[in-house]
Amino acid sequence: MYQTTLAENFAFSGVGLHNGKDVRVHVLPAVADTGVQFRRVDVQNCPYVRITPFNVSSTQLATTVQCADFPISTIEHVMSALYGLGVDNAYIDVEGAEIPILDGSALPVVEYIRKVGVIAMESKRKYMILLEPLELEHESKFISSVPTNELKITFDIDYPHSAIGKQSRTFVLTPDSYADSVANARTFGFASEIEVLRRMGLTRGGSLDNAIVVDDKAGILNLEGLRSQDEFVSHKILDLIGDLSLIGHRIVGHISAVRSGHQVNNMFARKLVESSSYYKITELDGVTYGGYKGYGYIK
Repeated sequence: MYQTTLAENFAFSGVGLHNGKDVRVHVLPAVADTGVQFRRVDVQNCPYVRITPFNVSSTQLATTVQCADFPISTIEHVMSALYGLGVDNAYIDVEGAEIPILDGSALPVVEYIRKVGVIAMESKRKYMILLEPLELEHESKFISSVPTNELKITFDIDYPHSAIGKQSRTFVLTPDSYADSVANARTFGFASEIEVLRRMGLTRGGSLDNAIVVDDKAGILNLEGLRSQDEFVSHKILDLIGDLSLIGHRIVGHISAVRSGHQVNNMFARKLVESSSYYKITELDGVTYGGYKGYGYIK
């Protein structure tokens, strides 16, 4: 029921998926009611900015936010890891324009968080309790929400490639369920699109070390194969959690998505925030909401 932050800071570095440049990131504890705030430390006089769905400036194959006048791209995996493990408050210093892709999943960040630990604070956490059904449809992509007593996500995907096809998964978010069955799902792409994307300035740092690559004829090109049979749909859940985390509250409701991506995720997050009669923001006293009872790794 209480807000949390990191017990200690941690850092990681690597290549950006899209710009192909090396960058280092520092994640630090923060006081209550800070939320998650980013700043670019490679430019002068860039203040910390608490990100929201409304300062997302691009959703082209990643979620990019504006930190003052400077972009930070591909924030969804680190945001997903923080939200998935229940971290409410943190500062993130980025020495570049894109968060490193690491292995293409949120697992490395999850492992850092679990290593340093999470601490409960004295301030109560405020939850976004969904009260009424809400829907959004855009270009055959769909997201809806209905009330429930936990954060539950149902995601359906449908790709024409036989290696993916139709997949559906329903997932209830707890720190353990996130770490065990969502965090390790990697981003994916198609070999036939790589050259076009690179000419557009995208996926310049992509490789078989940080993404699942699907070929029209050969199938999955990664020699180790998939980490799980539902890795594709699980990564879409990972991304959705990261994109919805920009709302800034723990959500209590059932979110259902069909073929959604970063653009529609952000559109839905904005619509939800603006639909104030469809939810209430409240502290929870004496009420157990299934996804938020206990964190076994809190120090």
